[in-house]
Amino acid sequence: MSTREALGMTQEQVIEQLENRFDVEISQQTLSTIETGKRKVDAEKELPAFAAIYGRAIDYFYESFDLPLTPIAATNFRSSITVDFDALTQRDKLELAAELIHTVLQET
Repeated sequence: MSTREALGMTQEQVIEQLENRFDVEISQQTLSTIETGKRKVDAEKELPAFAAIYGRAIDYFYESFDLPLTPIAATNFRSSITVDFDALTQRDKLELAAELIHTVLQET
């Protein structure tokens, strides 16, 4: 169940609020692709609007990162996750770094 559905909102209601309150125009098809994870949300314009409409903090919409509880020496750490960092924008890299820092600070 999506956050929208849990709040008892229709896609039409969300789209109307996005347009009227935040000047964000998306189609019903676009909202569907966002809800199914097939399209990312624009971090600068759409994400704050969705957070306000749904009454959630922005970090609510990010998947949490499972970080180890004990430090691992960088030289001994081998990630099983492959990320093409060249494909990330500078903003994506900054958001990822901020989220990782936020998660680490919450665990300490």
